[in-house]
Amino acid sequence: MGMFGLQASGAAASWMVGRMGTDAHLYDDPEDAALPALLDSRFDGDKVDALKRLLALIAQGVDVAHLFPQVVKNVAAQSLEVKKLVYLYLLHYAEKRQNEALLSINIFQKDLSDINPLVRAWALRTMAGIRLHVVAPLVLVAVKKCARDPSPYVRKCAAYALCKLYDLLPEENTTLEEVVDVLLGDSSSGVVGAAAVAFNSVCPNGLALIAKHFRKLCETLPDIEEWYQITLIEILLRYVIARHGLVKESAIFASNLSLEIQGGKDSVPVDNMSCTQAETIVNGACGTLSSMTLLRHYIDEYSACSDGEGDKIRSPSVTNSTNDDVTILLKCTSPLLWSQNSGVILAAASVHWIMAPVQEVKIIVGPILFTLRSSPDATYVMLGNILVFAKTAPLLFAPYYEDFFICSSDPYQTRALKLEIITTIATESSIPAILEEFQDYIKDPNRRFVADTVAAIALCAEKLPSVTSTCLEGLLALVFYESSIANSVHLDGEDVVLVQAILSIKAIVKIDAACHEKVIIRLVRTLDVIKEPAARSLIIWIFGEYSSTGNLIPRIAPAVLKYLAWSFAAEVIETKLQILNTCAKKNTYKSSKG
Repeated sequence: MGMFGLQASGAAASWMVGRMGTDAHLYDDPEDAALPALLDSRFDGDKVDALKRLLALIAQGVDVAHLFPQVVKNVAAQSLEVKKLVYLYLLHYAEKRQNEALLSINIFQKDLSDINPLVRAWALRTMAGIRLHVVAPLVLVAVKKCARDPSPYVRKCAAYALCKLYDLLPEENTTLEEVVDVLLGDSSSGVVGAAAVAFNSVCPNGLALIAKHFRKLCETLPDIEEWYQITLIEILLRYVIARHGLVKESAIFASNLSLEIQGGKDSVPVDNMSCTQAETIVNGACGTLSSMTLLRHYIDEYSACSDGEGDKIRSPSVTNSTNDDVTILLKCTSPLLWSQNSGVILAAASVHWIMAPVQEVKIIVGPILFTLRSSPDATYVMLGNILVFAKTAPLLFAPYYEDFFICSSDPYQTRALKLEIITTIATESSIPAILEEFQDYIKDPNRRFVADTVAAIALCAEKLPSVTSTCLEGLLALVFYESSIANSVHLDGEDVVLVQAILSIKAIVKIDAACHEKVIIRLVRTLDVIKEPAARSLIIWIFGEYSSTGNLIPRIAPAVLKYLAWSFAAEVIETKLQILNTCAKKNTYKSSKG
């Protein structure tokens, strides 16, 4: 006992030491009755302690709005720490106590001219946080002033204030756009990033502003903060597509694309395309991406936008990769492919996917695969995008099929995406290794994942006829094994695997039933041991569908029908319906033949 007591006292001492020099004690007993007195104290230290206790209460969900009058009068304090804490309190309660907050507006306006840029920024943030229509015009004046402030931090806060101000002053849209224009041309990369966020909020269709600053924005792109990079890349890509259209040498147009260039030297306006050309684009963009849909999206959304000279931006067109705007955008996003932020990598990869020539798109593969080593959530998102890429250009990722092999720690959703990617990029050279890997997956304890693997085997067999026989043999062996354990040991989800194996056989046999009639016969013979109704119904359907195919199946048909008639009474409803369906198909075939 003495030893345990000594350990407990040592732990308590360590805990106390860890709290020294921090504000953790504020959370021990924050509801101090002396808070009003501390707020009225002559000493800044007492006010700081009281304000910190108030913020601790707010963090714990306690309503301390009743102290608003005592707090707001400290907004004129000379201490920066007191002023900062008062601003934080005001931001939280300004909407609830609007009348008291209005009394502080004069102080905020005075602080906008303070010599300290932090005070100017805090004042602007707090004014923008008071979301009242009465205050909005004053905030607009403050934003216009701070947009030209000598401090980059203040100008950055002005950009954020625009986002809050836009819905309060919709009639001042032109003025707000002018401020966004000023901020987009700023010399500070931090301000430019915040201006991109403001652009998306205030005037997302005002591509004329982007036209004026396009080259500078591209050159600034590698220097701004990561999450701003994602926003700015999206804006620049929208501008290039709206102004020039998609690049005809890109991966989207790589498959079956042949356009006759009409009008212009390096572009074909979509509105001038013939129906045949438009259809060619749609057919050329295989998989989940549709070039024509993407083009039409930009036609509808940006056809009314104006360029820098006041002329309307013409309808999107098909352009070349040698276009100056396309070239500079690709050049400035290339370094971002190796960013530490997976979102930036994906945004930069999207630019190259849409704009880069097919032969240059391969540079996105390495960075994208590298992100698969990041967090599970980021990996899942990236795999979803890789699947989109792979369905359009499977050969792009085909050499890297091993990077998509399943890890034991992968969650089910990630495994399902990897399986779909593997089946999409499988080739004649990689399929032996892939099928060998699938054999290990079938032994996985997660029966749902095993069923997905069985489905993937069928997709590989449909895609690559050279492995059809191998896949069928493996699937038949799996059916025999699953039917045997079904009668001895009950495993959770075993029926899912058995049913999926039969579904996979059904999908493969459908391609050329005459060549696989022996497989059908072997499958029909398992009716003696398979008791699962869904599995029995599938086998009976397959037999009925192909009962007149080839030479062997018609010979055994009478014996099978006799067996089905004998077992009819013991079958469930769905199996009985399939038996009747099979008999009807057989009689129909005899009638047509006779």
